[in-house]
Amino acid sequence: MRCPIVTSIPPVFSRRDANGQEIGDAHLSACIESWRACGFDPVTVNAETEALHPLIKEHDVKVLRVPRDASEFTDRPHVFMNDLLNAALSLPTEQIFIINADIELEMDAQAQQRIGTLGPTQAIGVRRRDYYGDKTRADAPYDCGIDLFGAGREALANIDCGQLIYGMPWWDHYLPLMLLWHNCEFRPGTGIKIWHLAHEGRWNKKQFIRSGQEFRRLLEAADPSLRQNAFVNKHVAELARIGRGHYGSSAIRAVEARLFAMLLPMSNTHTRRMLRATSLHNTLLLNEIAGCPQDA
Repeated sequence: MRCPIVTSIPPVFSRRDANGQEIGDAHLSACIESWRACGFDPVTVNAETEALHPLIKEHDVKVLRVPRDASEFTDRPHVFMNDLLNAALSLPTEQIFIINADIELEMDAQAQQRIGTLGPTQAIGVRRRDYYGDKTRADAPYDCGIDLFGAGREALANIDCGQLIYGMPWWDHYLPLMLLWHNCEFRPGTGIKIWHLAHEGRWNKKQFIRSGQEFRRLLEAADPSLRQNAFVNKHVAELARIGRGHYGSSAIRAVEARLFAMLLPMSNTHTRRMLRATSLHNTLLLNEIAGCPQDA
């Protein structure tokens, strides 16, 4: 088997072009074939309860089934990140890549060679670029997440993703943070372009908050012996300060934040604002891994 690129293809895949025409199947096919053209073998991880998209068989995508799903939290049979990682680690390869199912991938020859020599404790992370039908007018790289991960088997083997869910927010903050915290060496993503056709229909506020709270819980529970990177130690300490109300875009908001944290720490307002501040601060960590978006 060539290097696997692991995702979770949903049973229904809908996208529209700039004129509003449905192109879901064509776009999914283009994504799958772009991965294969870059030297990967596509793999989809799906819950046993989930129907498989017909294009999975048509494009000879390897299927790995897991026994549970996250429909209790998302109303859809998403897979938990732990299950996706464990399924990926069952594959007999030394490198594993993870990609969102709606991403088209381009790599030059040097990038393909680089990923083929990714060591056991090395990794790579690349931000996507959103486009609206014309890639020549694509947005700057998306700064709030990473849509392509690759790592050596050893780097991924000891990461506990708790109740984070693939396809929901925060896993793409948590996974790179943990890899870097374990002192994984991130290789440059030069020569790699990942394209994302902009679309409606993301996660909702409730899902953002639930996943964000799980992100913070996992950081607090992390094994101290695995906290090996000084940059991440400092970053996580600042996230703890944010949790205590040290955030705010203005002097008034900063005072409000401290009062909410002291007097109403469980309030929806404090939780929502604190998680937003956490997400924004995480862009500094993502910059450390994938470079500044303006430099791409």
